[in-house]
Amino acid sequence: MILRVGELLGLPPDVPDPGRDVALLRYLLLLLAVLWAALAARGRPALGLVAGTAFVILALGFWIVPLGRPYGLLVDPAITRRGAEMALAAAAGRPGDGVLVDEPATSGVWAEVAPRVVPPSLLLVLPTLGPLLVLPAMGLLVYALWPNRTQAAVAAFLCLLFSTGELETVRGLGFVPGLWTHPGDSFFVLLAVLCVLAVGRSSRREWTASAVAAVLCGLWIVFSGPDSGLGPIETLWLLTLDQFPWFLLALWGLKEGAAPAARALMLSGGALVLFAALGGDPWTGQALYRLGLILAAVGPVSHLAAVTGRLLSRIPRLAGSSPQRLGVAGLLLVSAPSSFIAWWSPYRLDPVMEASRETVAQALVKAMDWVRTETPSRAVFLASPEYSPWVAVLGGRRVLRAPTLAVAEDDDRRDRAEDKVLRGRDPGRLAELYGLTHVFIAPGDFLSFGIGSPEDLEKRGRFRLLYRDAVDFRVYEIVVIEQGGAAARPLEPPLAARE
Repeated sequence: MILRVGELLGLPPDVPDPGRDVALLRYLLLLLAVLWAALAARGRPALGLVAGTAFVILALGFWIVPLGRPYGLLVDPAITRRGAEMALAAAAGRPGDGVLVDEPATSGVWAEVAPRVVPPSLLLVLPTLGPLLVLPAMGLLVYALWPNRTQAAVAAFLCLLFSTGELETVRGLGFVPGLWTHPGDSFFVLLAVLCVLAVGRSSRREWTASAVAAVLCGLWIVFSGPDSGLGPIETLWLLTLDQFPWFLLALWGLKEGAAPAARALMLSGGALVLFAALGGDPWTGQALYRLGLILAAVGPVSHLAAVTGRLLSRIPRLAGSSPQRLGVAGLLLVSAPSSFIAWWSPYRLDPVMEASRETVAQALVKAMDWVRTETPSRAVFLASPEYSPWVAVLGGRRVLRAPTLAVAEDDDRRDRAEDKVLRGRDPGRLAELYGLTHVFIAPGDFLSFGIGSPEDLEKRGRFRLLYRDAVDFRVYEIVVIEQGGAAARPLEPPLAARE
């Protein structure tokens, strides 16, 4: 099971070191910014876009690679539940199973996609890699579909560098930081940008792109889940002062005739932000609105680049060069190394990101690997609140109770079943009702049931040891007692206990 992005690259856990190597990151980004600007000055926009994409991937990947686990796994309940339902869908070969037995999945498309991911070990890591895919893809889409080809490179570099700002990030609504917490919505944003740009470029009617954006946003409202919402003052700041100076540049661009796609994204994104004030999720609307502002500012920024280029062309060694290219190169050279993407530190801004640096104990990974490979895919586990999420996420098995992730409506009945099983009493119809088959126990689990150590469980009968390791993680199979008093296994023949 791959839990670290660094494993995909063959890197040890301490490479790169965020504290020790951050200065090297800044110098490498500066070099890439110089290369990006040089290619822009020479009229090589496509190669410049490659350098810009490398700039973004390095700036984001530096913080992703050192993570000891997928972002938010066993830190954030919603992310953990999504990961567990993906693991369950992959293990069973079909979506639909929730973390708790007899409870449906809530992850929607993620659980649908999980059985088709090859290899399955990438399941948990894919959402963490989202920013490395979404932001570069957005820059490429803007460059490829921008209607004014002379401004396409400017539109792409603005999208790559300024899709996220400091003020909305502090408010918790930054586009790039939100890619980890909104992996599904991020692909909706990409789809919306693709459709609006494509329609806005090909259609001669000004309202067509806005109509497409309105339809997509309507679908998002229908299928999105509720959120805490924004207050009216927060909504006002998000639409205005939080977007400085792009709000003013966009107004200038709208006055000069901004592209239809820019207006469509501004209108649809702004509408979704206003909807968020009624209880929706503001991140998606903020992302579309911010991108609309940036694209509306392409014309003014191109004008400023031309003015800057004419000033730079007065330098003897730069005389004869295209003022527009020089201006774009100059703006790149100033803005790229000083941008939010280049200087942010997600570990300081995001406590979930910081907590995700902690690696998972190898003994636990090994035990869960055994659960995943040596127990039936339809097995149902009883585990402590601390370890039941791990059984679901890494073991790919449903659990009776997992109070840190979800609480079923019949939790009282589940609690009674747990009490009877752990005390060695006959659970009767409760065991059949939930299909309990196994118990995962670690030292210190179930103390309230009078279990001082894992072997105490074995002494209570009804349990057969299947797995044990040096840490004393154990897996027991629950034995069914027939009417004649003989023990019968509900599953397959015994599996040898492993020391």
